[in-house]
Amino acid sequence: MPGLTRRSVLFAVPAAAAAIASPALISRASAATPHQSPIDIHRSGAVVSHDLPALHVHYPRSLDLEIRYERKDSGQPDGCEHRTAEETVLAEIPAGAAWVTLGGVRYDLANFHFHTRSEHRLDGHQFPLEQHWVHIGSNGEKLVIGLFITTGGHGGTLQDQALATVPAECSENVRLHAANLAAALPTDLSTFRYDGSLTTDPYTEPVSWLVLNHIREIKSSSLTHFQSRFPDGDSRPLQPLNGRTVKYRPQH
Repeated sequence: MPGLTRRSVLFAVPAAAAAIASPALISRASAATPHQSPIDIHRSGAVVSHDLPALHVHYPRSLDLEIRYERKDSGQPDGCEHRTAEETVLAEIPAGAAWVTLGGVRYDLANFHFHTRSEHRLDGHQFPLEQHWVHIGSNGEKLVIGLFITTGGHGGTLQDQALATVPAECSENVRLHAANLAAALPTDLSTFRYDGSLTTDPYTEPVSWLVLNHIREIKSSSLTHFQSRFPDGDSRPLQPLNGRTVKYRPQH
C-alpha cells in the first residue's frame, strides 16, 4: 500500500511524516534511548485517541493446533529439568489461518503463548497470567496483542483448553482439536497502544503493542497447571517508558 507505513496506520501519523520518521523507527534497537517491553500502563496517563484505526479480528471458529513447550536450553545436559524466564508454552498458527487488520493493513497470526505472572501491568497491578498473540505483517512488521488473564471463570475458553493441557519440557506436543480462536478474544477490543519490543531474547524493536483493557477469567485449575510448569515464572521485568506515549483506543 503506497505511502502507508506501519506507524501511520497504528498511531495516526501522517504518511509523509511517517516516511521521514521511518529510518529512525527501523533503527530503534540501536538508538540511545531503548523502547523496550513490558511496561506499566497507567490508565490516567494514556491519551484517549478515537481517531486511531479500529482493530478487526479474523480468527477461525475451528482450527486444529499443537501446543508445544518452547525450550531455550536444548544444548544443556540438564535442560529438561531446568526452567528459564525465556521459555514458555506456544501454539503455532498455520500460515494464513488467522489474522487481524488495522486501517486495511493485514497482520497474520503466527503464534500465541503465555507468561506468568503478567509481563505488563495495569495501574501497577500484576495479573497471574498474560497471553500474547504474535502477528507478522507482509514486510516482517511485528504486532502483538496482550491479554491479561485472572481466575474466577467457569472454564470452556480457549485459554482453559490450552492451559489445562500444557506439556512438560521435553515431552510430546499436545493436540488441540477444533480450537475456537474466534471466541478467544473479547468483544470489547479497547486497547492501550505503544511502540515496544519483544520480551524475550533478542528483544527486537520495534514491536507494535496493543494491550487489551478487558481481563479474561479462567478456572483456577487451568492457571495452577500452567504455573506448575513454571514455578519461578517466565516473565520479563518491567522496562522504563523512556518518554513514550501510551494511547488508548476505545472499541466497545
